[in-house]
Amino acid sequence: MSLVASRKVAPSSEDVPDTDDGGEKVTAGTFWPEVLLSNVRKEMRINGAVTTSRLMQVVTEAVIHAADQLNDWQAEQLAAGHAQLQDVPAMVINGQSAKVYRWHRAVYSIARALLIETFRDVDTTGDAGEKRAAALSSQAADHWRDARWAIADIQGSVRNSAEAF
Repeated sequence: MSLVASRKVAPSSEDVPDTDDGGEKVTAGTFWPEVLLSNVRKEMRINGAVTTSRLMQVVTEAVIHAADQLNDWQAEQLAAGHAQLQDVPAMVINGQSAKVYRWHRAVYSIARALLIETFRDVDTTGDAGEKRAAALSSQAADHWRDARWAIADIQGSVRNSAEAF
């Protein structure tokens, strides 16, 4: 005989960050959508152990990295008369452009990967810590992959993954 304890699922209205970032956001000109730190916290489950200033640092780097990867593509869109990412023709999902959704996915994933890589917990020492560190490395790699795929999807490119041995 076995017992499965089910977890109570909280409604999405209760899914709010435990830290108020004071409406802080990262902007990158008029083409790219702004990125609210509170949305990054909520979507990537980043708790208050990460300060607003630290989160601002990694989200800023994430926006720079994603925008750099899309620089040539952005120039093509501007030349085609699309002043903002949301103006670029794309499928609309839940009232939002798929390209805007993927922009946020890229930025959020990069920010989370950077946090994982640079903000390890003290419980990553010792034998158990080595296993936790390996799991965190795997999570960071997954976030980098998600970011690469989101950027490729924005460009309409084929998703490619290659691993060096």
